Amino acid sequence: MAQTKILRRQKIKRKMITSKVKRMVLFKKLWASFVKEAHDLYMTTGAHVTIVAFSPTGKAYAYDSSNNFDAIERFLNDSKASAIEAGR
Repeated sequence: MAQTKILRRQKIKRKMITSKVKRMVLFKKLWASFVKEAHDLYMTTGAHVTIVAFSPTGKAYAYDSSNNFDAIERFLNDSKASAIEAGR
């Protein structure tokens, strides 16, 4: 009997990309896939999803499933209320 070789995903060591151009290209690709996953989470579960990230150049990127970014305001207000209740 011939044995079949099972291909498994190999762990890749993560390291900083030194080229600014390559780093930005990778950021944009990963951002697009991250937003797609966030949108899928919203569509399948109804969870309100907001993402904010800053690119290597410092530009802000944001995604909000409701398109009005009220989740950030809700989060900040809830965080303040929680901090007050905790006596911080």
